Amino acid sequence: IISMLAILFTLSFSALAQEYAPAFPRAGAEKARESDRFMIWKVSYEKGKSTGMRKLALDQVSVFLDEGAIKVTRPDGTWSVEEERLGSVRFEPKGTVVAEEGVSDEPSQATVFQLKDVVFPPWPTTEGIPGHFPRVGAVKLFETDRITVWEQTWRAGVVLPLHLHYLRGAGVFLDGGKIRNPITSKGIAGTPSSRDRDEIVLNESPIPAPHEEAQAEGTPREVFVEIKNHQ
Repeated sequence: IISMLAILFTLSFSALAQEYAPAFPRAGAEKARESDRFMIWKVSYEKGKSTGMRKLALDQVSVFLDEGAIKVTRPDGTWSVEEERLGSVRFEPKGTVVAEEGVSDEPSQATVFQLKDVVFPPWPTTEGIPGHFPRVGAVKLFETDRITVWEQTWRAGVVLPLHLHYLRGAGVFLDGGKIRNPITSKGIAGTPSSRDRDEIVLNESPIPAPHEEAQAEGTPREVFVEIKNHQ
């Protein structure tokens, strides 16, 4: 009996001590950008190709760029199939353990934002000038104690009001187009800048002058991950 208990204890301890591969790097994922706050990956979920069980070392936000189904399997063997669409967003906290594989014939594509565990001093604010968000054309998708995730659409004839950027963040464009940015407080309009579908943007330093923004061509649409100041 003692020998049997010893074996069971050893097996239990071994299961608790099991180590999993990190979420990244891995096959089907390419590092797209890196900054002081983010590690950003372009990920493809191919049909029948499992990632194997992997443990997230960092909080992460996945933004899906097309439709498709992904099978998510957990360490206890339970699984579910998630139907993704253009603009679907998934948040997974650090420590999550899952295996993923594509189910659809065409691979699902996503941009994954990993949030580094670092803290920086807040940027200065200007009295009377609001921040980047909330604003017209922006919908809050969800919020945690660290981040707020927004979906922003630039529409014809709508000028986004005067603002400054007080928080760090990063985003990816779901739909491309052209944005006239900046339009300064003196009414001086900048040259329209093109934004491509799947383009990544980083906001890692404050823009010095208050400015407006406006659609110039198409209907640009972006999902933006904004980091709160106390993180």
